[in-house]
Amino acid sequence: MPHPTQAVALLKAQQIRHVRLYDADRGMLVALANTGIQVMISVPNEQILGIGQSNSTAANWVSQNVVAHYPATTITAIAVGSDVLTTLPNAAKILVNALKYIQSALVASNLDRQIKSTGSFLMLNIYPYYDYTQSNGVIPLDYALLKSLPPNKEAVDSNTLLHYTNVFDAVVDAAYYAMAFLNFTNVPIIVKDSGWPSKGDSSEPDATLENANTYNCNLIRHVLNKTGTPKHPGLAVSTFIYELYNEDTKPGPISEKNGIV
Repeated sequence: MPHPTQAVALLKAQQIRHVRLYDADRGMLVALANTGIQVMISVPNEQILGIGQSNSTAANWVSQNVVAHYPATTITAIAVGSDVLTTLPNAAKILVNALKYIQSALVASNLDRQIKSTGSFLMLNIYPYYDYTQSNGVIPLDYALLKSLPPNKEAVDSNTLLHYTNVFDAVVDAAYYAMAFLNFTNVPIIVKDSGWPSKGDSSEPDATLENANTYNCNLIRHVLNKTGTPKHPGLAVSTFIYELYNEDTKPGPISEKNGIV
């Protein structure tokens, strides 16, 4: 991994104004100071147990990782864990406590209005690449890549009769409809991870640099144009592209290791 100052220099050169960190790395937070880049930091999964069992541990975490850097570093949100319920299936009760304790620590530091921690959004991972590869040919490549489609190639939802031109919108709206079924209609969605692998194993011929570039460019254009989705036209879906750098030492298929640079 490059030094934090190099990473921040790249963000500034590419005019990236929002980043999500999967931890609260001090070096990155220092490097991001006085840049105006808005930062979402995260409590790592391995720290949730301790924070969820101790209000003082949560207070110490907020003191070290938020108070020490804000407002020079524009921390706008705290994610408590990542994919917790699927990676730590027995952590549900502790997770709720961790959320409460982090919120209490922010209130005690008079930061609860500046940093979003409650009344927040639902965060989704959307990877059309995997929907495409696992569909056995049902999902066309262009539909996954957010390419323009003629009307006869659009997917039509049989229940709503809404027309869909890409996987991304279909997944976002599926989440909105699922929440509405549970009587939650005022929770916004943020896509915390999306992207397309730039390289894959021999069995992954569509994990290419060209397709990754196509998907990411189309996704950026789609979000910035505030196109919205068929269910919520004109409502932009804030999205983080995963991820900036390659993870060469990460286990698993090659397609899961490749970043933008």
